[in-house]
Amino acid sequence: MSGQVIAYRYHVLKTLAQGSFGTTFLARDTYLPDYPKCVIKQLQPDSSDPKFLEIARRLFEQEASILGNLGNHPRIPKLLSYFESEQDFFLVQEFIDGISIAQELSPEKRWPEAKVKAFLIECLDILKYVHDLGVIHRDIKPDNLIRRLSDQAVFLLDFGAVKQISSGQNQATETTIAVGTPGYMPDEQIRGKPHISSDIYALGTIGIYGLTGVRPVEFERSEEDEILWQHQADVSTEMAEILRKMVRRDYRKRYQSVAEVLADLEQVPDVVGSKTMAAAKTEAMPDLLDAESAPAEPPSTIYQSPASVTTDHSTNQVTNQDTNIQAPPVQPEKGTAPIYETSGAKTKSRQLLKVLVPSTVLVGAGIGGFLLWGPKTLSQTAAQLSQLHGQAKYSECIDLGETAMTQQSKAVNQLLNPLSKCYLGQAKQLAEETKLGEAVQMVTKVSDQSTYHFQATQKLDDWSALILQEARQNYEIKGDLKLALAGIEQIPTTSVVKTKAQRESKQWQDKHSANEKKITAAKKALKEGREEDAIATAKQIKAPEYWKKIADQIQKDAKTAIANRPAPEPVWQPPAQTATRSAPPVYQPPVRSAPVYQPPVRSAPPPVYRPPARSAPPVYQPPAQPAPPPQKEVMNICPGPLCSE
Repeated sequence: MSGQVIAYRYHVLKTLAQGSFGTTFLARDTYLPDYPKCVIKQLQPDSSDPKFLEIARRLFEQEASILGNLGNHPRIPKLLSYFESEQDFFLVQEFIDGISIAQELSPEKRWPEAKVKAFLIECLDILKYVHDLGVIHRDIKPDNLIRRLSDQAVFLLDFGAVKQISSGQNQATETTIAVGTPGYMPDEQIRGKPHISSDIYALGTIGIYGLTGVRPVEFERSEEDEILWQHQADVSTEMAEILRKMVRRDYRKRYQSVAEVLADLEQVPDVVGSKTMAAAKTEAMPDLLDAESAPAEPPSTIYQSPASVTTDHSTNQVTNQDTNIQAPPVQPEKGTAPIYETSGAKTKSRQLLKVLVPSTVLVGAGIGGFLLWGPKTLSQTAAQLSQLHGQAKYSECIDLGETAMTQQSKAVNQLLNPLSKCYLGQAKQLAEETKLGEAVQMVTKVSDQSTYHFQATQKLDDWSALILQEARQNYEIKGDLKLALAGIEQIPTTSVVKTKAQRESKQWQDKHSANEKKITAAKKALKEGREEDAIATAKQIKAPEYWKKIADQIQKDAKTAIANRPAPEPVWQPPAQTATRSAPPVYQPPVRSAPVYQPPVRSAPPPVYRPPARSAPPVYQPPAQPAPPPQKEVMNICPGPLCSE
């Protein structure tokens, strides 16, 4: 359907998905400026019966109304429009540019507990809003969760606007059927009776998938049909218990609301639990800690500033100015970190500190001042990293996070996200300062287990492309091959741009060598006065711009030299000798040919004389009356008074 137009408005770009309920398209809205992208879901009822269509239409409008309300949440795509056309129903929703969580999950790559916890909290916040509106999603799965590339925010998609209606039922009655995806559907949903906890179950299976790398359809099951997974994951007891309760087979034994899950998650130590820490201590110094004789006492975190710790090397004693005061952590100086120690059983912990503190203080002075890292300490450090990131103090954030990582391997899981965020922030800052080489080196430090990995990968490729572009300019315009190759070396091998950059750099080196030889030959010819040869050689260089300019200049100089050449001196030519007399011409009589008789050309005969036709002379006719005689005219020759009559 690509290229077609829906409702004279939405230009279809491609088909995103197709199933039994309908088809999903990616399209552009041609009625809006810049033609923004949108997602169109075409829902096709499985019957043309008028009563069936009427029920489908009513449910479609009802579900569209619900989607309109759900779209008010910032992590749910907005419903832009809905309409009916030719007995098909269409929903138009906001397009989210991102990648699905399914692309982040892999059997070969497990999520750290910190990432799972952050993911669950983010998704549960969305589900709480959905459930508060009385809506059950019924199809929570990785493909319906997408992480937006711009800010790594998770969005919940595909609510299934219309429930399937069975046309085989009498009077086209509405029926509830099993809607969902195998592996993520609990028993009650398979039976067609979903519950709010059904969505919680599905989300829990995704969390287990992330921790174990095992797909839900491949989960091991107990005799009671409960999921067996903890032996395949590195997870704290608290987190394991929450996930276990989220995926109980009996929905009545699960969490009955999202709020309950969120409340328990808030109580989970950030990855390193007390049990893990105790095990780590016991494994490190079994002769100093006797778990059976140590009195149980709630752990607490006591902050000690470096000034309050003193060491007596003769007795290996450590004193504190006031061990009863729990001072709040203070902001450490740049390049240092606060000193924490955990207190458990009074007697045993003091014995432990007597041995540890003298050496730890000495070592800590050079590596940031960390003594022992407990759950609360790591949580505070994570909060401090987030605070430093918010203040754009990326260098301090990185120093603090890396120091914590070197002190405690278990800190990796909890500090992975905030430290990766600082790496990314520092890289962006370097890129803004046009220090692209340093930026790409910094962004490669972002862990592939963090939620910022995909954004970091995108930035890495973008900045690597800019480095390649800069290297290309150094070669083509400046002619500095050495600087261009140095730029290529800055592109990490993990970038998709690296292969293209290496291929171009090889071409640059070959062209540079060839052009250098041609320019050398052209200059030599010009110097030796062989301007025509210099021009011919220089014309062979067509690119890049740097070498083309040099070649053009050589041609210009050669043409100028040709124009300024002095006129050549005339060469002496001996006078032309007189031509020798030749023999007189021999008389050649004219060639006479026998006359050939030519008969005269006869013309037309002369015209025959024809006398004019004569007519009879006219007959005289006498006048009818004779003419009167002429009268004598008397002239009066004496006019006047003297004349007499």
